[in-house]
Amino acid sequence: MHPHLWYPYTQAKTAPPPLKVKSAQGIWLELEDGRRVMDCISSWWVNLHGHAHPEIAAAIYQQATTLEQVIFAGLTHDPAEQLAEQLLQHLPSGLNRVFYSDNGSTAVEVALKMAYQYWVNQEVKLVEQRGTFIVFSGAYHGDTFGTMAVGARSLFSQVFSDLLFQVEYVPFPATYLGDTTVQSQEDAVLELLKTKLEQLPYAGILIEPLVQGAGGMRMCRTEFLQRLRQIANQFNTLLIFDEVMTGFGRTGDWFACVKSNVQPDIICLSKGITGG
Repeated sequence: MHPHLWYPYTQAKTAPPPLKVKSAQGIWLELEDGRRVMDCISSWWVNLHGHAHPEIAAAIYQQATTLEQVIFAGLTHDPAEQLAEQLLQHLPSGLNRVFYSDNGSTAVEVALKMAYQYWVNQEVKLVEQRGTFIVFSGAYHGDTFGTMAVGARSLFSQVFSDLLFQVEYVPFPATYLGDTTVQSQEDAVLELLKTKLEQLPYAGILIEPLVQGAGGMRMCRTEFLQRLRQIANQFNTLLIFDEVMTGFGRTGDWFACVKSNVQPDIICLSKGITGG
């Protein structure tokens, strides 16, 4: 352990020393002692195109010689506009605005704020009624306070429980090839959702579409997401897709919303968008 670093998800007194990476190429990490280790999780889902990709490195270099960070208030620039235009070409047509933030956790934070403020702007009297989100058991949406609140409560968030806002959980209908119970699972979850939405108007429904990543690579069907969209429409609530993990090709299409033919009201993107 380095004396000046505090590693995440690590018990500082008992964890073995971390493997020190000196360089990387493609799928391989080269360690300080010369060993090579396959990066099977794309370094926390980020390096979609592998490490040290020459085209990405060249693009970073070229941009660094032209313009780095610039304040995005009262100013704009070509890279931001071009990225937004290219993103929208691959997203459902109803998603036509891009808001830039910092990372996956803050992408979800922004989505929660947008959803809540949407109802505030619609009618002030609805604010108290629209203050609750429906989320799925086993979910992971980030480590900031808002994203901890909408994720599954765990050892890592337990100490902060008194500071987290309350949400309504419903089961995630995880399935697998040959699952004969999937239809009844989905029916039960959707009936529970209907019951909740009949009793209270919620701010929104938040889900990791098709795959819960950190929750254990748990899969759900496209049919479930399509029916979820129908229920959100029926009860006039917002549907938010957290595609920080599933976005940019990980489900076999550009995005899980495209693969499942479902248009969310808000989509959260990160990680793969940078290529590392």
